[in-house]
Amino acid sequence: MQISPQPRPGTTLAALLEDYRNSRGGHAPSGVISTGVPRVTFFWNDQPIPRAPLLYDAGIVIVGQGHKVGFLGGRRFEYDADTCLVLGVPVPFECEVHASPTEPLLGIRIDIDITSLQALVARVGGGLGADGKGNRLPHAGVEPVSMNGPLLDASKRLIECLADPVDRQVVGPAVVDEIIYRILRGEQGHVLYTLTQHHTPYAGIARALARMHRDYRDTLPVEALAKESAMSVSAFHRAFKMVTGDSPLQYLKKIRLLKARGLLVFDGARVDEAAYKVGYASASQFSREFKSYFQVPPSLAHSLPYTDAP
Repeated sequence: MQISPQPRPGTTLAALLEDYRNSRGGHAPSGVISTGVPRVTFFWNDQPIPRAPLLYDAGIVIVGQGHKVGFLGGRRFEYDADTCLVLGVPVPFECEVHASPTEPLLGIRIDIDITSLQALVARVGGGLGADGKGNRLPHAGVEPVSMNGPLLDASKRLIECLADPVDRQVVGPAVVDEIIYRILRGEQGHVLYTLTQHHTPYAGIARALARMHRDYRDTLPVEALAKESAMSVSAFHRAFKMVTGDSPLQYLKKIRLLKARGLLVFDGARVDEAAYKVGYASASQFSREFKSYFQVPPSLAHSLPYTDAP
């Protein structure tokens, strides 16, 4: 049994992903499927998608072909075969997809599990080189990372191992750890590393975000979130904006509206029903804010561009 498969010399990430798509019968114009490696999914899209709001969970998005552009708090991210996107926290932002039938978007997503991340950081100990990078200060929760050298090689090995069921179980998790390790060792490693340092403002914001995603239907006073994060209200506001690009109230509103879109499109909920289920007391206020965010009223939610690719 080959424990450490090496990518074929000269093979691009795009070619490996295209082979994998063909092997899985990915003939639909878009889709997301599990790879069999824990926390790793494969996605593709054959058509461009105009700029639209969506929610990304914490993870690493690696694009081998086509490209995506994300917009967050005045920042613009382009991620493609040369650049992956690393997200330490869940972030609602706007994204557009550049793809075509002849050059489809092909990529993988690795979800970040905080327990596994903590275990990896503990194994490496002080060898990450992340200390001294301003970890005591809040920083953005989303950063682009160059795809080259060991990180690119590890990504290719991950795709190669998907063809064999034993490799998926044995090699896959080890290569996922290597990919995360390479990012931790890199210039933007703080995006993941600081999550494991419980007393940093960044980790405090991450905990606040976890509560907001769990309890988004409830009234969540900023004062209570700040107290739970061991920060003053003013410090919490500053750190929150630095990490997510939004104020706490803007962030919560976006989460509620994105959840409501899912209820309207996929569950067939009525407008007033969707408004109530995501925490709005007024259907009219919900409709106004939905239209402001998505540029269409809730009754036309089905017309919104949508991609299930991360």
